[in-house]
Amino acid sequence: MGKNREETGRTDNRPVSEGPAREATVKHVPAITFLAVSIFLAYSNTLNGTWALDDTTIGTAAGIEGALNLKLGYRKVTYLSFLFNKWINPFSVFNYRVTNIALHIINSALVYWISLATLRLPEIRERFGRLSFPVALLTATVFALHPININAVAYIVQRMTALSALFVFLSLLSYLYARTSSGKAAPALLYGISAGLIFMGIFSKENAVMALPLIVVYDLFFISRFRWKGLLPKIVIGLSGGLAVIAISSVYLDFSKAAGELWRVYLNMNRQIPPLGWTAADVYWTPLQHVLTEFRVLGRYMLLLAAPLPDLLVFDRWGMTLSSGITEPLSTLFSFAVITALAVFSVIKARKLPFVSFGLLWYFTAISLESFIGVGSDLYFEHRNYLPAAGLFLGLSAQAVGSVGPVIVREKTLLAAVFLTAVLLGGLTFTRNFVWKDSVTLWTDTIKKEPGNVRAMVAAGNSYMKLADLKSAAVYYEKALSLSSSSGRAGYFHDAAYSLGMASLFAGDLRQAKKVIDIMDSRLSETYTTSILKGYYSSLVGDTDGAVRLLNSALPQAGGIDVITVHTLLGDTYRRAGDPDRALGNYKKAVELDPSFSAAYYGMGDCYFLKKDLVNAEKYIGKTLSLDPSNPLALALMSDIMLVKKEPLQKAKAYADRAVSVSSAFYQPYAAMGTVLIVMGREDEAEQYFGRAAQHGLRGYRLPMAKARAYFIKGDEQKAGIFLREIAAMEDAPASLRDAIKKDRGGHLSR
Repeated sequence: MGKNREETGRTDNRPVSEGPAREATVKHVPAITFLAVSIFLAYSNTLNGTWALDDTTIGTAAGIEGALNLKLGYRKVTYLSFLFNKWINPFSVFNYRVTNIALHIINSALVYWISLATLRLPEIRERFGRLSFPVALLTATVFALHPININAVAYIVQRMTALSALFVFLSLLSYLYARTSSGKAAPALLYGISAGLIFMGIFSKENAVMALPLIVVYDLFFISRFRWKGLLPKIVIGLSGGLAVIAISSVYLDFSKAAGELWRVYLNMNRQIPPLGWTAADVYWTPLQHVLTEFRVLGRYMLLLAAPLPDLLVFDRWGMTLSSGITEPLSTLFSFAVITALAVFSVIKARKLPFVSFGLLWYFTAISLESFIGVGSDLYFEHRNYLPAAGLFLGLSAQAVGSVGPVIVREKTLLAAVFLTAVLLGGLTFTRNFVWKDSVTLWTDTIKKEPGNVRAMVAAGNSYMKLADLKSAAVYYEKALSLSSSSGRAGYFHDAAYSLGMASLFAGDLRQAKKVIDIMDSRLSETYTTSILKGYYSSLVGDTDGAVRLLNSALPQAGGIDVITVHTLLGDTYRRAGDPDRALGNYKKAVELDPSFSAAYYGMGDCYFLKKDLVNAEKYIGKTLSLDPSNPLALALMSDIMLVKKEPLQKAKAYADRAVSVSSAFYQPYAAMGTVLIVMGREDEAEQYFGRAAQHGLRGYRLPMAKARAYFIKGDEQKAGIFLREIAAMEDAPASLRDAIKKDRGGHLSR
């Protein structure tokens, strides 16, 4: 009674019982549809984008199934969701990322619902009236489209972050309805559901444990409203289930061990953190440095929350400058002062400015585990703001509108602000998301913004390796090797050296490869990776027995992708030695371990081509290209297969065209094109391509042999004979081959 219609949110005489159902149709469905469409548009240019960092483990058999062991490991709920994607299509980035986007849409709808339910609580709804709907939608829109959340959506493996937040949101809603329920049975059931959801969240990502203090903060501000009498018993009853869940979870996650390790780390604040199961790779800081540096990190996050410009956002800041003291650098002191002032402000002004105070306390509480408590984890990742930002956005939006009131601010005005916010933030997110179009773009953008990021340099080198641009890959590996050496980063020094050695061997640069092997021998203790490089080197110089011995010696120590690599290199060694059956045995072991390893399928295809089994050769080279469409060696071999099968020449040329368009390191694509052109009768053009093949390593007797083979395929044995006689006079040609030619038995060269 006494409230005007605008304050109550009712402007007609319909019965109250009709309100929620009608509102669900008139407001909620369009609101959630608006969020869904906006999110999809903002993230549409990431759907076929790249993987990043540990995303690559998701597509392997060991990466998912191995993580689902209930007695070991973490994040089972997340890995079950990855297993679902793998069942649909294990190699499709679209498949994984569209799931992430759908999850973000659900989370945005939950932020909308939490905000709406909060603004309609007793003692709060009178302040907002009809404006509760547009304020809730504004909060959800900012959360849905703010660029700081990009890495929690586009970075596939960080589905962990989004899933964890999902269960925290649902747990909070269950708790809210339990605390405000007037029944007797319903609250107990809802408290139990809330506790179970925390359990699910912890098994998505461990930071869901922060749901407990976050629920306390929420209750204090919006349900209890700082009425301390009887508050503690209610909170204890409501959260006892959550504490029980943590106790049960610790049986599987071994929280006690992690807590003990963390405690020992804190006891040595000025000693470099040792590598532990939960620490970042190649930790190079002390606990004190971590804590001090995080004040600057939070300052950076807050800058991004206020000014989310694409040029300020960066995927990875590994290697950032540490804070060695409160004034070293001086920005540490400034960040500490600002953050401390905001925290104190949120406590002092909790009653007078409840929404902004809640938002700040929620933010600092939610981010504290990964930023300040878990010292030893990576110093900087923007996706860590996902859960913290949700409460902050609610606090800021509600405080801004609530301070003015429904009399001055109109619903239509706020809805217009929602639309403008969506356009602005959605546009910034869409622009930033272009970095996800491919790995090279993502990592070169990261290096541009963080020139000292060794991890990004190794990743950029890996990206160029996938494109068969071995020269560019080597450049980044060499930079990473130099930086990691000067900064004493042993882990990345090893990774850069090993990768540079592999790139050199792939390119046939044996001199550079030997140099890298010598560096690893002198700077690193004996590792199985050095044995892998030495084995591959021996294989390329023709020492088959030495290669097999070295590669087999590495197998017992190797793990993960390295086991697959060793089996593939053993296959390459036997194939190079003319033993396709043993080669096939090793390639099959590789693809059994990882059905997505395209290099092994290429080796199998080439083996079957050696055995003149064109059906299986085409099958496995086709499999290679389905996994790696730009593989120049597979494209070149498919061109050869088409020629030998007497397929239309244009079909063979199409593969050769694609091969030469992507290759700058291998001779095979140019030789394949030269062969196609000879068969087509375009001999002058063919010579140009054979010249390029020679520049890329097709030298000595192998060059005239490739030309002889091309004329054999064409059926011109007379011209083929000219090149065979040339080979017979070359000292580098194998004696058996020269003898065969002299005895006029060169027909076997049709391969």
